[in-house]
Amino acid sequence: MKEQKILQIGFQGERGAYSEKAIEKLFEEQVVEKAPFRTSYAVVDALKKDKIDFGLLPIENSIVGSITHTYDLIMENKLFIKKEVIINIHHSLLAAKGVRLKEIKKIYSHPAALAQCEVFLRRFEDVDILPTYDTAGSARMIKEKQLLDVAAVASKKSAAVYGLQVLDEAIEDYPHNQTRFILVANEAGSEKRQENFLPCKVSAVFDTLDQPGMLYQCLGVFEKHKVNLTQLSSRPHKTEPWKYHFFVDLEGHAADENLMAAFAEIRKLTGFMHIFGSYPKFEGRVDSARSAPTKGKYPKKNGPLYSKDYKSEPSVIQVGALKIGAGNFVMIAGPCSVEGRHQMIETAKIVAEHGAQMLRGGAFKPRTSPYSFQGLGEEGLKLLKEAAEMYRMPFVTEVISVETVPLVAAYADVLQIGARNMQNFVLLKEVGKTNKPILLKRGMMATVKELLLSAEYILSQGNPNVILCERGIRTFETATRNTLDISAIPLLKELTHLPVLVDPSHATGISSLIEPVSKAAVAVGADGLMVEVHFNPATALSDAAQALDERRFASLMNSVNGMRKNMNEFS
Repeated sequence: MKEQKILQIGFQGERGAYSEKAIEKLFEEQVVEKAPFRTSYAVVDALKKDKIDFGLLPIENSIVGSITHTYDLIMENKLFIKKEVIINIHHSLLAAKGVRLKEIKKIYSHPAALAQCEVFLRRFEDVDILPTYDTAGSARMIKEKQLLDVAAVASKKSAAVYGLQVLDEAIEDYPHNQTRFILVANEAGSEKRQENFLPCKVSAVFDTLDQPGMLYQCLGVFEKHKVNLTQLSSRPHKTEPWKYHFFVDLEGHAADENLMAAFAEIRKLTGFMHIFGSYPKFEGRVDSARSAPTKGKYPKKNGPLYSKDYKSEPSVIQVGALKIGAGNFVMIAGPCSVEGRHQMIETAKIVAEHGAQMLRGGAFKPRTSPYSFQGLGEEGLKLLKEAAEMYRMPFVTEVISVETVPLVAAYADVLQIGARNMQNFVLLKEVGKTNKPILLKRGMMATVKELLLSAEYILSQGNPNVILCERGIRTFETATRNTLDISAIPLLKELTHLPVLVDPSHATGISSLIEPVSKAAVAVGADGLMVEVHFNPATALSDAAQALDERRFASLMNSVNGMRKNMNEFS
């Protein structure tokens, strides 16, 4: 077997530079040789002379913006972009071991790093802040010259590489400080779209003709052909004063029909145009919880995780043997709150015998009044689990605080985020870290978009098992507890692949209205219902007016099952 060549990747900087970290991230599953160069120009020069296979160059920072020198280099040398990678940049203040902060007389670093730490560096009024060619290079200088009154702004890795101490860390002005790097080559390679690399990006540069409105016309071509422009910047001509090159990043592949048509039209409006190539858009983790797409087929677009652009097929949420979504209708029923063993077992018996597939009940109850019944806590969880196991049903219950997530997750099959906590973002992140399905209720004054973005918080933490629940919103109407936004169900079905349930109990607050409202929810395509049932509603400690007794629940189940049977026959 022929031995595979080890690629040589050139980068600007010294060992321990952020560019080295970017290479490690870009080639985390491949062994490569990293070749350091003092300047980006030296990297490109080595590339042009075939001394390295690829060069890695920084092109954009989230704080200081475009790296203009890189734009000049890739245009002047007609380089081609093969890949991109984004990493977080966290700066530290480094010095020789034993040196104290008050002994520092000079601080060195790359100009971009100094700009990213401007606020932190203001405190050093009597210290010279001096630019140099590299962050890691400034750390290396301290080590090699044994400087005892000099500090460097560089990475913690540089401290380890050069044996320095960290005087302070995370000194950048903004915590979400990120830099985008591009991997460049001399040759374009195939412009054929690879099906396993969706989504892609295209980078290009063009000059407009010297006529009024030409840039506007060029940008209008992208809109005409439905091309999403993600970045626009300009650089001056070096030989023609007050003329400019315009650089653009676009979503898609140069071989896509709409992009080919757009480029053909723009060439007629420009004096010069060059396409730097098509390359996979970076979809990996940038020290965040959003998972990279699995190997194989990527999503069609880089839409939000809740969207059909990200996942076109309806999601099916598995709860034990029970499936929710994509035509799998679920009925969830049980008491508003767990009040005791007798109440819980008797109510579970009713809902199981009449066909509910999942049990509900509140062990922790967020109530409007601090004097209302707040639930039995862990004792309520134990009773829920006992009843659920007795009638062989999974159960869902609400979690109301970050501290109780592990406790509730240890008992429940599905964790519910109630309406009052829909925008408790800390709690959303916490449940997103669990492997439990999450039932997310719409807030009483939340928009559909806000509900979806709350779902995104959970999904972004790596938990794909989110079930949405429309439970009515607060309007000027006072005849019912809330107003069921019936149009939200088909709208959500258009916008998201996630299952959508309806809670008619909280939507109406009146037991006699639950059945007709439930039928409306079924008619517009809800994936299930969640209703409150009590073996004796008159004695319920919470929400007695909206609790169904056995007779009304049996009637509801007959109506819903009949409707669904008729709908299936005509579909």
